[in-house]
Amino acid sequence: MSTVPAVLYAWLYDVDQYGKSRPTWPGAPQPMKTLAPGAVLHVSVSVDGSQDSPTRQYLKAPSAEGMASEPVTVSLDAETGYWTIRNSGRTNTLRVQQYGLPAVPLRPRAAMPMAGEDVAVWIPVVPRARQARQREAFRLLILAGLEPSREGPGRAPDMETKLITAPRRYLSSPTQEALVAYFGDHLSWPPLPAAHVRQQKEVEEIALRSGLLKYPTTQNWARNRHDVLAGKDGLFTAADWYPRLGGPGRTLANHLAAFHRLVELRSITLYRVRRWAVEHDVEPYVIIDKRLGLRS
Repeated sequence: MSTVPAVLYAWLYDVDQYGKSRPTWPGAPQPMKTLAPGAVLHVSVSVDGSQDSPTRQYLKAPSAEGMASEPVTVSLDAETGYWTIRNSGRTNTLRVQQYGLPAVPLRPRAAMPMAGEDVAVWIPVVPRARQARQREAFRLLILAGLEPSREGPGRAPDMETKLITAPRRYLSSPTQEALVAYFGDHLSWPPLPAAHVRQQKEVEEIALRSGLLKYPTTQNWARNRHDVLAGKDGLFTAADWYPRLGGPGRTLANHLAAFHRLVELRSITLYRVRRWAVEHDVEPYVIIDKRLGLRS
């Protein structure tokens, strides 16, 4: 693990009731803050008098119905080395989502550490359109930082759960290509509100439209990649942690739990997926806003 001093980058997006993300301040530069250890990030409605200082950084957003004036604060826990997200509001439950995994609730006045290098915090707001009152809209806080060193405070060797965290699974090029194709919705960033596993027919159609058919084989590209995941010697079937779901007729949806396990093991990260999508020319499958790419 890296021993570089912890620095946290933070952005704000708006996500409308249809799941489309856009800059919080239309027509203006994307708001971004860099947070150093000892400083506290405050996500807040723009209020005069709240100015940045070495110990306080403000990521400001326009006011929105249903959003607290200061719904989120983020600071570094010096004892554990993890950045900690706190729901500073008193009414709304936030949702915290590690890259590639489902979101989990964060109740008012509660806090939790960042579980990975890239995390999103969903802040609910009321949609602007009257006809969309039954749908959800959000302010989306994107956090990107380094995980703490395993040698750092609170990370003594005897605290590691070796059985789960090691070794990381090797991913060959064909396997990487299969993962970004089949689980592209889950690997998108900013995350999609209702990500789903792509069905076989949908993947085949995208492969055809994008010119991704592989020759000289007579089978289409998507089905060949399915064998990499679920064939006799596939990534998931060969894993000792593979969940035995669905029996012999299991579908791609049955592999989602195994995919999430790879994310938890840090075999799949935002940085790696961005690189895979470019190297394997499967960018139509995974949508990543390149403006978020601070790390090379």
